[in-house]
Amino acid sequence: MKYSIVIPTYRRPDILKLCLRHVADLNYPMNDIEVRVYDNGAPEDSKKVIRLFEKKVNLIYTLNEPGHSIGYSLRRAAAECCGQRILELNDDALIPNNILRRLDEVFDADQKIGIVGVRAIEDGYVGGGSGIGRIDTDTGEIVGNFDQPTNDIIDVDHVYGFCYAYTRELLLRGGIHDRILLTKDYSSGDRLETDHCLTAKRLGFRVVYDGRIAVQHLARPRSDIGERSLKWRLNHTRNTIYLFLKHYGLFGKRCLALRFAFLMDLGIISALKQPTKENWLYVGNGLRARASAFAHYFRYLLGL
Repeated sequence: MKYSIVIPTYRRPDILKLCLRHVADLNYPMNDIEVRVYDNGAPEDSKKVIRLFEKKVNLIYTLNEPGHSIGYSLRRAAAECCGQRILELNDDALIPNNILRRLDEVFDADQKIGIVGVRAIEDGYVGGGSGIGRIDTDTGEIVGNFDQPTNDIIDVDHVYGFCYAYTRELLLRGGIHDRILLTKDYSSGDRLETDHCLTAKRLGFRVVYDGRIAVQHLARPRSDIGERSLKWRLNHTRNTIYLFLKHYGLFGKRCLALRFAFLMDLGIISALKQPTKENWLYVGNGLRARASAFAHYFRYLLGL
């Protein structure tokens, strides 16, 4: 297969139907594409959708065991897919019919390109910081701004995980999703794609963003976790610190990991000024996240 399109899904059959409808309309030889859908819940609803498209595309449906989510699906797909290039797609992403041909142009232009990210057409997209797809080592901010058009590809530190493509060559050389970042059953705020991109760069591949390829992202809220919950914050903080430790060590980038862990977003001052239960829970949650990040980093160093 030329392309494997990987679509994790969870309890959103109507959204999945829209996603697959756009996949079925691709202007590309369907014999060169396999589509793998990984379901993390409500299989009866998803199977009804699958039946609508199984004669239109080469579609493989997999039901995961309960308790897994998008990160698990992506790692499993990397081990099972057979495409020379892999397109990871959220089930709420609606791709244009020329996306694979455009990706071919980018990948074929330079064999060193391992990952290609695309522009998001997304209502309410919130940008911030300067540049596109960079990690600000002064502030620790992981800058997105993936709604910006470009006249050509640009090299970046990371891409937007809702839709991006990578090569089998990257996969074979060790560019896989980090298992430690998958230790939680939920995946929101997990930094999976950022880790994947930094790993690719460390292996000598280019990571690029092509703002000429625009993909509609519905960005529908998930039912499993909200971004204002302590659970989300714990995962987000833990994985960000672990990401910096893994790729920069304790002292790299002017001690970025240590600065982020001990100087940023602790919540202690707020808790001292307003010692409410909620504020102290926030502090405790952050300390737990930091302890977990360092523990997992040392496990990573030991090869565990």
